[in-house]
Amino acid sequence: MNGACTIVSPNYLAYARTVSASYLAQHPGHRFFVLIVADLSLEDRKVFERDGFTPVMLTEIGLEDVRGEGMKYDILELNTNVKPTFMKYLIHSFALENLVYLDPDIFVYSPLTPVFEALGDSMAVLTPHMTAPVDDGKLPGEQEMLYNGTYNLGFIAVRRCEESWWLLTWWERRCLDLGFSEGRTGLFVDQKWMNLAPGMFDKVKILRHPGCNMAYWNLHERALSESADSYVVNGWAQLYFFHFSGIVLNDPTVLSKNTNRFTLADRPDLGKLFGDYKAAVLANKDDTREKMAYGFDRLTDGTAVTRLARRIYAKHQARWAGQDPFDAAGGFAVFAKKLGLVAGKMAPEKATWKEFNPDDRRVEMVHRLLKITLRVLGPNRYELLMRYLSHISVLRNQSIFLKD
Repeated sequence: MNGACTIVSPNYLAYARTVSASYLAQHPGHRFFVLIVADLSLEDRKVFERDGFTPVMLTEIGLEDVRGEGMKYDILELNTNVKPTFMKYLIHSFALENLVYLDPDIFVYSPLTPVFEALGDSMAVLTPHMTAPVDDGKLPGEQEMLYNGTYNLGFIAVRRCEESWWLLTWWERRCLDLGFSEGRTGLFVDQKWMNLAPGMFDKVKILRHPGCNMAYWNLHERALSESADSYVVNGWAQLYFFHFSGIVLNDPTVLSKNTNRFTLADRPDLGKLFGDYKAAVLANKDDTREKMAYGFDRLTDGTAVTRLARRIYAKHQARWAGQDPFDAAGGFAVFAKKLGLVAGKMAPEKATWKEFNPDDRRVEMVHRLLKITLRVLGPNRYELLMRYLSHISVLRNQSIFLKD
């Protein structure tokens, strides 16, 4: 039996319903599995059973410490880092011969013939983000691919064999131990690890077909047109699946929030594709189920979990082994509150350095202090200070000055 799968938390259920329906329409004899990543029980599975896919709960897949992983990683990290564990569970539990993983924001337009053909003489199939150079100063460029990873792990396919089990087991351990979105240390969830896979494991196939995993990051090398009953890439290649990563459903102009290379106005060839996909996702929305609580974002008393708290927990997870880290009266929660790692019940908004206003008086004050520091220390010791600050800016490394 062949199958495919995806992973979502309840807020992304509409995407899971869309990708599963698109895959099964092209592969009617296959099964499609959806892992629901949330603090839900096996009883909650029945809520998701009226769709065409097979729901799987997080507690089913064999994680050693579900709540520990839920504290250690934020929602993006957890959804991506349980991928190899989930795939191993499906292969073993359902005796699948071939298994395809697809991100929930993918749509399948044709039977994935090139993927299954590639699996015939390989044990795993990957697709590179780019297959042609780009140097136009727009994002994402080649440097961003060095940061995010050579291969896009919104897709991976494996064949049931001893070699693929080794690959999945290696990948699983790396994801569960070091699956952080942490660019300063060279980590980016499950994806960056796969840079190593083709060199470490035999029979990993790199599928360069332009109709597989077409997305915002490779649009500089791919154009779309319509044939009588399908889409064609670059005038000759069948479109097999498109990855709508970063899509904004309620904005008709944005192609992806993750790129400034193109808008939909720049790419009229994509207009119908995006319009139809947005309509499909919106038609699959179910507010009742999508508003089910994620559960791994708050302590039991409602206190919001911060990224700093997660990173300190991850650094010293063994210290609280066997305890529920979300228990507001438990060891970790008491520790986190005492040291000010958590505060309040409002979830923290994610921000990057790009969102800081250089004209903000507080930012200007920091810049003045740095200028004074440079004069006092001199260039050599100032560089050493910057290196230390770079080290300590990784939240996991800040535990060195936290005292219980």
